[in-house]
Amino acid sequence: MQCPSCNEEIDDGAVVCPHCEAVVDLNAIDDAPRPSKPAASRRPATKSSGRPVARRTATGSGSAAAVKKPVKKRPAPRPAPDPKDTDEGTGNAAGDWRSRVDPEAWNEMPASQKEAFTPDKAVDAEDFIGGFKQFVAVLNPGDKLAFFGALTVVLSCFFPWKETVTEGEVLGLVGPGLVTFLMAVLVVTFMVVRVNKATKVNELLIWAGQLGAVTLGALWTFATIINSIDRTLARALEGNQEVWVSKPGFGAILAVFALGLTGFGTVLGLKGK
Repeated sequence: MQCPSCNEEIDDGAVVCPHCEAVVDLNAIDDAPRPSKPAASRRPATKSSGRPVARRTATGSGSAAAVKKPVKKRPAPRPAPDPKDTDEGTGNAAGDWRSRVDPEAWNEMPASQKEAFTPDKAVDAEDFIGGFKQFVAVLNPGDKLAFFGALTVVLSCFFPWKETVTEGEVLGLVGPGLVTFLMAVLVVTFMVVRVNKATKVNELLIWAGQLGAVTLGALWTFATIINSIDRTLARALEGNQEVWVSKPGFGAILAVFALGLTGFGTVLGLKGK
């Protein structure tokens, strides 16, 4: 049979519902012997200010309302995740803000606050690292070589690209390697767009853009190295030795090897397609 209070299935001979603890069979409670109260405890009700004295509700077993307890409301399910917040291709809502919301707090929030609620878009370090690992895991060997090669090119721009007698060490990001830096960033952007399928553009066009960025970055790096070589001897600022007026720095040499790795990975991945 069903409980008249919570409509849950219970045993036919049950007196109290095991789910909501409401009294189901009142006759069984009424037939039970009631404890007798001493005569001294029975006191006539007194009146004050001409108003009738309110009688206290009986707490004994003779009242069904006294035995019945309020039914606990079941928490509503969590709000459904937005498909835009779900990782494409995996179906996991790892980046969904709803997975970190307390269901009870969300259910108690008024409807007006739910509509005006704006999730925090700040980038979590753990989520960023997890997304980075997941992105690298889906790359093929050629894309991995191109990706890490491009990151190495970006890193090389923070090292000296040119050493001169007058100016000293010149960082690549300051001027000589700025174009190479932008091309490396463009290569990474092309790879992210292509792997995540974030656009409906033909994939071969994205491959062509990636290969063109690598080629332009390599040509600019070689031109920078050639222009930075000046074999004219001049006295060094420190010491009595004579050095070249200008020569390429460590960053430019590192960029050449990294661009070679990036270009090889790009060609290898394009050959697989």
